[in-house]
Amino acid sequence: MKFELAALALLAGAALAGDALAAERTVMLKVDNMTCDLCAPTVRKSLSRIQGVIRVEVSAERETATVTFDDAKTDASSLTAATKNAGYPSRLVQ
Repeated sequence: MKFELAALALLAGAALAGDALAAERTVMLKVDNMTCDLCAPTVRKSLSRIQGVIRVEVSAERETATVTFDDAKTDASSLTAATKNAGYPSRLVQ
């Protein structure tokens, strides 16, 4: 019984620690082929569909997308893959 309780406590602690290590992160992407205001909604939608994305701001004028996401649920490579699949290749702005 003590072993089961200890194991349960360990599992619960590990689950909580995983959430504690997650961080909100914001990156800017340079988006290719986004030449007009009609492209921006497509880019925004492709990024918003990724699990873990919190906020997306797209500028057709600057050809950028600023994305805030939970880094425990997604990463920058998933964001660039999403825009590429939508027809708008992108890369991280350094």
